[in-house]
Amino acid sequence: MAFQQGLSGLNTYGRALDVVSNNIANASTVGFKPSEAHFGDIYAGALNGISSSTQVGIGVNLLAVQQIFTQGNVSTTNNPLDVAINGGGFFRLQKDTVDQTGYYTRNGQFHMNEEGYIVNSNGGYLTGYVSNNGVSVNYATIAPLSVGSGSIPSAQTGWRTRLNAGEGGMELGVNLDSRDKRCSPLPTPPTDPDWQSLQEFKWDSTFNSNMYNWSTSATVFDQTGASHVLTNYYVRQSDTGAESRAWDVYTVIDNQYLVGGAPPTPTTSLLFNLDGTLNTSNARIPLDLSVTVDSSGTLVNLTSDNVGQKPWFSQTGTPAYAFHLDMSKTTQFGLTFNQDSAIQDGYTAGSMTKLSIDNQGNVLVGYSNGESRLMGQILLAEFKNPNGLQNVGNNMWIETRDSGQPTMGVPNSGTRGALQGGAVEDSNTDLTKELVNMIIMQRNYQANAKTIQTQDQIMQTLVNLR
Repeated sequence: MAFQQGLSGLNTYGRALDVVSNNIANASTVGFKPSEAHFGDIYAGALNGISSSTQVGIGVNLLAVQQIFTQGNVSTTNNPLDVAINGGGFFRLQKDTVDQTGYYTRNGQFHMNEEGYIVNSNGGYLTGYVSNNGVSVNYATIAPLSVGSGSIPSAQTGWRTRLNAGEGGMELGVNLDSRDKRCSPLPTPPTDPDWQSLQEFKWDSTFNSNMYNWSTSATVFDQTGASHVLTNYYVRQSDTGAESRAWDVYTVIDNQYLVGGAPPTPTTSLLFNLDGTLNTSNARIPLDLSVTVDSSGTLVNLTSDNVGQKPWFSQTGTPAYAFHLDMSKTTQFGLTFNQDSAIQDGYTAGSMTKLSIDNQGNVLVGYSNGESRLMGQILLAEFKNPNGLQNVGNNMWIETRDSGQPTMGVPNSGTRGALQGGAVEDSNTDLTKELVNMIIMQRNYQANAKTIQTQDQIMQTLVNLR
């Protein structure tokens, strides 16, 4: 029987040594999870009349090889698409964009392929929740994640709804100095001799800086992404009573075209409370760029063919064009005149300049025009029994009946871990432990070989009896 026992030991510890060797070989493999051998003794079926107290085992066998899914160390890399999982969960991959069979891994070494999809070194497509509008993701659909074509087209000021639903355009924040003692027209006689009279505002060859108190300029974009300068001229009204808290605003495009007809009429009039806050219903106004005049008084429509040019600000398309000028953040405090903010919703075309993945798995792309887009969100899969997964090599597993079906969700939800972009999870192999295990398995193997040798010597002694 010693032959059988020794042989089982040789087979079992030989396989256990394979497990240790595999762990050592993958000590530097990103996302690798080492395994450990579980052993069990072997007993023959009990015969009638044989007491269990006199049973002798017939050897050892390898019960299971269990992987150790503990957290590995996280190392930073120079690749923004590398991702490390800090906690539970697996990345989900597909072979291609059509085959939706799931493959699972802890190896977060990703890059872009020629089509802009995020893939691993084996060409597997990283999946997640895709964004259709660059702002939010659709949690109803799981699909391969893409970072797009690498560039975005221009957007005309007034098309999007960043400022207000259905009313794109520009938002200006300005403080008009309440201590400014220039106005138009100046009453006769003035209530305060320190007040000065401004000239009447005209948009012709006589236009000059004595026709307004202050001005602001900001950039807007037309349908081709070309930039234009939008200038507002602020003119204070009167020096007495509530009229001294009223300001007219004239809007000019590219220092050439005054919005509105001739003679020049204010784009809007702003009235302020005694404490300097705005009190008017005219703070948000639509700019009709189809009615502008140049300095000669000629009517120019900037939304249709003009002077042999294409329209600067096209009004066709979906959503409907609506260029609004929002002055609701304007104040009249006793502070130096200042433009506090200028926000508009247009931009020129841009190329990709930056890629990043945050701890929620959001894939973010930055462009040369200052815009950014949310391209999607990485999902993480969890299993009731990760040790039931079948290892198919290349740091990937597939689900089995023993593992149970995966539950998908976003990072940092449930027991799913957080993600770290520009980093990878190292193998959690403990080399010191594995080297000690290798010595132990070697000695066990040698000891079992010795039992066979000893049994052989005993048998030889029996054979030599005469």
